[in-house]
Amino acid sequence: MIRLNSEEQRILADLEALLVEAEPGSESLPTVLGALRESLKAERAVAYGVDVGPDRYHISYSHSSGFPQQPGGVFEALENFLSDRESLWGWYDPARPAPAQRNRALHFRSLQESEARQMPLHDLPAYEVGRRLGLTEGELESQRERVNVRSGAVFRQLGMERMAFLRTLVCEGPALLGWLGLMREEPFTEREQRVLQALTPTLQRRLTMETRLRESGLMSTALEVAMEALGRAAWVVSGSGRVVHANSAGRVWLERGEPELMEQLRRGAQGIPCSGPLTLTPLRTPGLPSHYLAIDSGTASSAAARVQALAARWSLTARESEVLTHIVQGETNKSIAGRLGCAERTVEVHVTHLLAKAHVESRSALIARFFQTS
Repeated sequence: MIRLNSEEQRILADLEALLVEAEPGSESLPTVLGALRESLKAERAVAYGVDVGPDRYHISYSHSSGFPQQPGGVFEALENFLSDRESLWGWYDPARPAPAQRNRALHFRSLQESEARQMPLHDLPAYEVGRRLGLTEGELESQRERVNVRSGAVFRQLGMERMAFLRTLVCEGPALLGWLGLMREEPFTEREQRVLQALTPTLQRRLTMETRLRESGLMSTALEVAMEALGRAAWVVSGSGRVVHANSAGRVWLERGEPELMEQLRRGAQGIPCSGPLTLTPLRTPGLPSHYLAIDSGTASSAAARVQALAARWSLTARESEVLTHIVQGETNKSIAGRLGCAERTVEVHVTHLLAKAHVESRSALIARFFQTS
């Protein structure tokens, strides 16, 4: 348990309020960085995230406070020097920070002092430095020169080689959510270190939420694309049976106002067995109540008969009927060309003819028309 005096408790409460009260869809770090820098009397403050690619690291975001205006700024300086995917960059591995460093505030000497005294952390013997960084003494020594050279270049470019820094690696399990640090020429005190340590759990919760929101935006797009590719009606429903999203074919059913369908969705989401062609799969997201992906499994079995009926109604050629069969199954032009043994450009021509004969303007509208037509 971290013991703080009344002034430190006030500072911590103010900083936590900024994190907790920020709008859910907004980034909290820019505001918190400025307030943290002022509260702990730092000259500069930085926060950044790292995307770990197969060949190199990339800066996913960066925020700073107290830096003079300069071309490129902090983001460019960090991005330029995260050039190779190597273990340990700035005394930690962005791909998997050592457990000893996760969500822990550490106080580092200035680059200039660290090079002179060959010690990266303040006032600790070598064995304790290695323990705090999750390194053996041998690993500590082998990394020292390379870290000083690579990180030192960034510090010198940003004019911080004389500054000590206090930082925390905000992590969710082994994953780095963000690096957050404060810099100034005077060493930070133990009390200031304790304030940052006490703030770290709130930072962790906030950055986890912001990460989840970003991921949910990506996943919702991916889910929409996948649902369109199913080639059959599909819906995402809440535990109460409320339709949250539907693909093109699913929207056709909703527009018809099918009461039997709505009842099946409601019963299925509540775990009540029901007869019919619907299959429901749970969609579980941390922090959200259960939702379900409902698919009309009966659509596929009737697709062939539907293609035959529409081929006559829309005056389709045999080849156009084949292409339509594959389109409603969610296949791409390239995939269809491979199946039919023809050029992709030929398939594109067939698709153009299908759109004209069905009197629609897009592939998704064609799929919807396919399922809508009785």
